[in-house]
Amino acid sequence: MAAGNGRPELFDVNVSLGPLPQRPPGAPVDAARLLALLDAYDITRALVTHTVAKWHDPTDGNERLLQAIAGEPRLSPCWVVMPADTGEVPPETEQVDQLLAAGARAARLCPKTHLLVLEPWIIEPLAQALADKRVPVLLDFDNAHYSEPRHWDFIAWLLEAFPELPVILLRQSHADFRVLFPLLDRAPNLYVETSYLGGHSALIELVGRWGAERFIFGTGLPLFEPALPITTLSYGGLRPTERAEIAGASLQRLLDGCLV
Repeated sequence: MAAGNGRPELFDVNVSLGPLPQRPPGAPVDAARLLALLDAYDITRALVTHTVAKWHDPTDGNERLLQAIAGEPRLSPCWVVMPADTGEVPPETEQVDQLLAAGARAARLCPKTHLLVLEPWIIEPLAQALADKRVPVLLDFDNAHYSEPRHWDFIAWLLEAFPELPVILLRQSHADFRVLFPLLDRAPNLYVETSYLGGHSALIELVGRWGAERFIFGTGLPLFEPALPITTLSYGGLRPTERAEIAGASLQRLLDGCLV
């Protein structure tokens, strides 16, 4: 369905809700204010992570998220998950079962925030549990600038070892295209969120080579300004069918693909 301006309805894959240690002006702390912020940018729906789940306690934060967005059909929950060896969270398969039972259809992994050592023998049980249920995982390395490094060896291993696991790479910039391009060729389960794809004609180049279904609209609200991804999608020279795919169809297909 298209919005009133002719643009397809936007389904934002990368939105946070809740208190922040350094709160940007206007950052929403409840669902009503978040919906008002989405309306201001003509964003119809959002996949939402709670800040407490990311920066404090995943179990508590995930529960707070469910309470905060209950009864809001425009807001879909994305749970924060992590390896269970230290006992901070339930065992990996139990985490995924609880996630699905609560109505969530996506997970966020935060290696930098949670100080995770990205060795296969640490991450494999969690990745396997997510892959068994086809739960899309958002890889959140907290990248704020294009010069910050990615753990490409880990990303390549994850994609190859778990081909049934949809992996959505957040905040990917044009600076890593020499690595990203061959990885997109090798791994059909890799998807790229668009909030930081600001290079000249970057999105249309990517879509031309790999198809619109590999790219998912996101903004990073409220930590990042959404004007760049909205403008790139709206005026970047894409065909209407391609815009609709990136705006929300790709993400919805992944969420619907979960094995509940």
